[in-house]
Amino acid sequence: MNLRTLKKLSKRAAPMLPLLGDERKQFPAEKWDNYSSSFIAAHKHWERSTCHPTYEGRNGWTTPRGKEILWTTKDGRSMYMRPPSHPRKGTVMVGAVTGYYEPEWDEETAWCALETCVRHHFCDWDEDGPTPTRTFSRPGDLLDAAQEIIAERAAAQLARDQRRTQPAQAPEPDNG
Repeated sequence: MNLRTLKKLSKRAAPMLPLLGDERKQFPAEKWDNYSSSFIAAHKHWERSTCHPTYEGRNGWTTPRGKEILWTTKDGRSMYMRPPSHPRKGTVMVGAVTGYYEPEWDEETAWCALETCVRHHFCDWDEDGPTPTRTFSRPGDLLDAAQEIIAERAAAQLARDQRRTQPAQAPEPDNG
């Protein structure tokens, strides 16, 4: 995935989130102001900067692919590349203030929020932890699963509404 794809997927995910019960505020990302937790593997989108010659790269991700890349330029300057932590300007974000004693602003892209919601829905939880009941090999699978969840909830709501509006029937007397 790259930043452009993340922006497009967030735009598709945004209208589904309220239907899935996510009532956080939705807003467009501003350049260099918001943070994303999505791992962007395409090196062309990685952030580049100079560093001290003794700097050793670190990895803030759970995958070895997220390790910083260090190199020296032709003129002898030390540089590093790391995965981006900011989404593109205009990417749909969701956020809310969380916490009780020390409230903090918490935000993520709409795509990350949808992915979390869908993956949690399709997990069985036991004493060993979560066990996925369905795999998602591509983004379209997640979007399809989200539509299924929305359809299930709409059908359940319709059934509840029909039960409320039907008059209660008196039991038939037993003539036996």
